[in-house]
Amino acid sequence: MSLSRVFYLSIFILLVVSTACNPAVNDEDLYGVWQYVKVENPNQGSVTPDEELKENNPSIRFSKGKKLEMIWGGRALSEGTYHIEYPVINYEENLKEQGSRKIKFLIKKLEDGVLVFQTMEADAVRVTARKLK
Repeated sequence: MSLSRVFYLSIFILLVVSTACNPAVNDEDLYGVWQYVKVENPNQGSVTPDEELKENNPSIRFSKGKKLEMIWGGRALSEGTYHIEYPVINYEENLKEQGSRKIKFLIKKLEDGVLVFQTMEADAVRVTARKLK
């Protein structure tokens, strides 16, 4: 086998392996309600107490039309639209009269009904959520 064929075959294998190890996330993977089971600030080493999570029952809902809604304490804390550029969820929050703001969430994990995402800011907040059935 020629050296150029070996080179191209190696590139092909590398692309196949890297694609298989980094599956893309699409809207359908996110549709539904995800209940927060852990909220933490890894930079500060703080975690929201379980009692506060039970009391406020926070969640995030992804729905058709690329709509996103965050619920805390039984009311909508934030609403807007999103689009995915894996591994990033680009969220545009509707601030009513003040316009909107853009927030990026990094998807850290999505498997077996568990979603872990975090804000992409210096003082990141990481959320672990379980999909409700």
